[in-house]
Amino acid sequence: MGDDGRLKLVRRPATMPCLSHELILWKILVRLPTKSLLRLRCVCKAWRDIISGADPSFSQAHLHHLHQQDKKPYSLLIAPRMKCKSDVEEDPRNTTTRPCTEMMVTSPGLYLWEESRRDVATLLFDISSFPGEGAATRRHGLAHCDGLVLLPAEDAVRVLNPATRQIRVLPSSPNSAPPGRCPEGEGHQAFGFGRDHRSNAYKVARFFHRETRGMGGGLGMEVFTVGKDQRWRETAAQPPYPFVAGLMATFFKGSLIWTIDHCSPMYDYSHLDDVGHMPCFVRFNLEDESFSVMKGPPWYQGADYLDTNFAELNGELAMPHPGPNSELVEIWMCDDVEGNNPTRWNQRLVLDYPFSMRLIATFNDEIVYQDTLDYLWRRTRKGDKAMARMNVLRYYNPDMGTLVEYSWRTVKRFDVIFYVPNLVRI
Repeated sequence: MGDDGRLKLVRRPATMPCLSHELILWKILVRLPTKSLLRLRCVCKAWRDIISGADPSFSQAHLHHLHQQDKKPYSLLIAPRMKCKSDVEEDPRNTTTRPCTEMMVTSPGLYLWEESRRDVATLLFDISSFPGEGAATRRHGLAHCDGLVLLPAEDAVRVLNPATRQIRVLPSSPNSAPPGRCPEGEGHQAFGFGRDHRSNAYKVARFFHRETRGMGGGLGMEVFTVGKDQRWRETAAQPPYPFVAGLMATFFKGSLIWTIDHCSPMYDYSHLDDVGHMPCFVRFNLEDESFSVMKGPPWYQGADYLDTNFAELNGELAMPHPGPNSELVEIWMCDDVEGNNPTRWNQRLVLDYPFSMRLIATFNDEIVYQDTLDYLWRRTRKGDKAMARMNVLRYYNPDMGTLVEYSWRTVKRFDVIFYVPNLVRI
């Protein structure tokens, strides 16, 4: 910029060396945020091909740098799950709330919440047009792994990358159809999603009931490897116990952790002398697709599985538990899931919090969790701090330029998952 305010073109001296394409790629571009890389695709064809996934090693190197960052930004995906018609309290005096109809979608989309914009969540991926989104009880929760999101329903399974706008609809399976006598509750299936650390392949696993009674051959597990398989394939071994239908498995260190359904008519623990020693969870290794049984914390007896959840906190598997006086929440953690020894759980933290919570993730050593009132909180060294209240957030649609709110009158619950935007190709 010259003294007169005009932009001047400065020529590079002939002796100044040029940065090679490889140096720019592997030393500079690989360290940039995903959003910046997506904008740089228009610079040249070479950059477009690399960033768009022509070389998978670049996206893996970029993912590695994201995980190695000392300070990670808060980034969450929020999916409002709408009430169906029977869930809405219709008030004729309220003219601002439109009651849900039977055709209203379960969730209008995936919204990105970032700490830099605390009171606004931005629509990242519109899922309102997906078939099957009209039945509020048929879609399962969300799962995230390395920037990819699993969005399963009873009759349709999708894997998508919200950052790159890629979507993969997995082929149908005869096991997605409910058996003649389907267990009551959330259907007959449970899903999981994660990465096989040996092959770096992403796998979707589906547990399903073949029958509702009888122990012989009534349980099944099938796997779909994204980018490789053309159809679902059943595992060589069947699950040792029935899992809770509709409850998403937790991905942890190369395995999926499933919760055993002790109330299932297909579960028989009459042979156990001590109910406290009953198996509680099953670990499904994504590398060799084998099963192993896990015990829960000493207080866990399988009766309150719907009120508990897993999360990975600083490399350990964590589970919350209400304290004895209902004014505290204990955090129990396990770090030896991969070992051959019996699983050991230890109480690590006690939070001064009087409500039940759902653990989400850790950000820079701060625990992020969701309460029953749709607040998002983070636990810092100085105590609990509210991040956002989801039913009063403004939800922005950049394509329409509109802001909406999803209040308690129209939303049954908010599904929230930890999210890291990435370039992984599906």
